[in-house]
Amino acid sequence: MSLQDGGCGYAGSANMATASGSMRRRLEDQEFTLRVYPGALAEGTIYCPVGARKNTTAAEAIECLIERLRLERTKCYVLAEVKEFGGEEWILNPGDCPVQRMMLWPRNALENRSGLDSGDDYRFLLREKNLDGSIHYGGSLQMWLRVTEERRRMVERGFLPQPAGSDPPSDLCALPELTERAILESLRARFRQEKIYTYVGSILIVINPFQFLPIYNPKYVKLYDNHALGKLEPHIYAVADVAYHAMLQRRKNQCIVISGESGSGKTQSTNFLIHHLTALSQKGFASGVEQIILGAGPVLEAFGNAKTAHNNNSSRFGKFIQVNYQESGTVRGAYVEKYLLEKSRLVYQEHNERNYHVFYYLLAGASEEERKSFHLLKPEEYHYLNQMTKKSHKLHWDNYYESELDCFTVEGEDLKHDFERLQLAMEMVGFLPTTRKQIFSLLSAILHLGNIRYKKKTYREDSIDICNPEVLPIVSELLEVKEEMLLDALTTRKTMTVGERLIVPYKLAEEILHKYRLTLLDTTPCGFYKIV
Repeated sequence: MSLQDGGCGYAGSANMATASGSMRRRLEDQEFTLRVYPGALAEGTIYCPVGARKNTTAAEAIECLIERLRLERTKCYVLAEVKEFGGEEWILNPGDCPVQRMMLWPRNALENRSGLDSGDDYRFLLREKNLDGSIHYGGSLQMWLRVTEERRRMVERGFLPQPAGSDPPSDLCALPELTERAILESLRARFRQEKIYTYVGSILIVINPFQFLPIYNPKYVKLYDNHALGKLEPHIYAVADVAYHAMLQRRKNQCIVISGESGSGKTQSTNFLIHHLTALSQKGFASGVEQIILGAGPVLEAFGNAKTAHNNNSSRFGKFIQVNYQESGTVRGAYVEKYLLEKSRLVYQEHNERNYHVFYYLLAGASEEERKSFHLLKPEEYHYLNQMTKKSHKLHWDNYYESELDCFTVEGEDLKHDFERLQLAMEMVGFLPTTRKQIFSLLSAILHLGNIRYKKKTYREDSIDICNPEVLPIVSELLEVKEEMLLDALTTRKTMTVGERLIVPYKLAEEILHKYRLTLLDTTPCGFYKIV
C-alpha cells in the first residue's frame, strides 16, 4: 500500500520549519502515563501506571510491567488496546507505540479513565498468550460460546422451546402484517430490550442508542465468525462476516452501504465494520492498514465535519472506503476517498452553525511561533467565521438587538487537544512535516482571503479596487505567490477570443461571487481527503 501525500507544490518557509521542529521536540520529550489493567494476571491490582514517551514501544512497556508486577518471565504477554464502545480489544505488535495510539483517543476518554466498570472508556490491557498464539481469557469466554452454540442447536432441533412468541421478530420480513405501524412498533419493542439491530432480509437496521452497550467485545467477534446471516441475533459483525466469506468463496467484490441521517451513527458503524473485517484477516492483530484507515478518521473529521444546528460533529461529506484483499484473505491495501463535500460552508454558515473544525483547531492550538508564521488572528476577526454568530431579535418595529456570540466554542470540547490529536493523526497517515505546515498556511490564507473587501474605483466605475490592501501581503506570503499576481487574480478575469487574449476588470457584484468561487475551487482543503 502506498500513501500519496495530498500537499501543495510549494516549499515550507524557514519559520514553518522552525515551528515544526519545536512542536515535534515538545511532543517527543513529553512523558505520558499509561494505565495498564492486568486483570487476573495480578490480583488486587486495578491498573499499573507506566511512564512512557511517544516513541516507547509496546515491548518496552510490557518489560516494565513484568518487572513491576513480578510476573513470570517464562510466559508470553501482549498489550491490548480497548477502544470504541463495548470493550473491543486489539492486540498491539511489539513495535507499536502505545502513546501514539493513546493520543488519538478523544479528550473525554483521556479524562474519564476510571475503574473497570466504566465500560465506555479507552484503556490498555495486559494479556497472556497461549502456546498456539491465541489470547488466554481464562476459560469463561470459551464456556460461554460453547453453551450459547449448544443451546442454539437444541432450539433448532426442537429439544428446547422456541423463544416466546410475544417477542418482536429479529427479521421484519417475519411480521404477519407489513405496515409502517407494525414495523415501527417492532423496532420500538426491540429497542426497549436494548436490541438496536434488526434485519430486513439482508438489510440491517440500526438504531443509535446514544449509550454504552457491551456487544462489541471479543466474544462477539468469535461468535459471529463464519455464521450464516440470520442464525444468530442481528449484529453488524454478521454483515461484515457474510461479506468477507462471500468474497473469498465467490471470488467477487462485495459492497456494504451505510446511510442515515445526521447523528445516526454512520461513522461509528463504519469503524466497527473495519475492525471486524481486519480482525477476520489478521486474527485479532491490528494491521497497519487498519491503523492508517482509523488514523485518517481525525483528519477527515477535522476537514469535513462541522457543528450544525442538530449535531456538534456532523459529517458534511460522503466517504468511500475500499479494502483490498489477497486471495488468502489477508488485507493488502485500502483506498479512502471523499465525495459530496459541502464546500459552500467555507464561505457561509447558517445561524448557530460553524465552519469546519480544522479552522478552530488551528486558531486555538497553534503555538506562538506558528501564530506569527501563519499570521493568525482571533476567530471573531475572520469574516468566514463570524458572519452568522450574531442573530438579530426584534423587540419593536424600530428596535433591534443582537444576541451574544454562540458558535466559537462548543460545550465539552478541548480545541488545543483536538489540534494535537490532528497533528499526530496526520503524521500517522503519512503527511510530512513540511506538507502539514503548508496545509495550515493554506487554511490561514483562506481565512484572510475572506476578509478582503472591495469598492468601486473613483475614476472608473466599471472597475473595482480593494478597500484593505494591507491584507494582500499576508495572503501573498501564506500562498507564496507574487502580490501583483494575487491582485490581478482578485480584480480581473481573462477571456480568450479568436487569436486574442483579453483582460477584463470585474464589476463589484461580480467580484464578490468571484472571491467565493476562488475560495471554493482553488484554495479549499478538500484535496487532502484522498489517501491511497
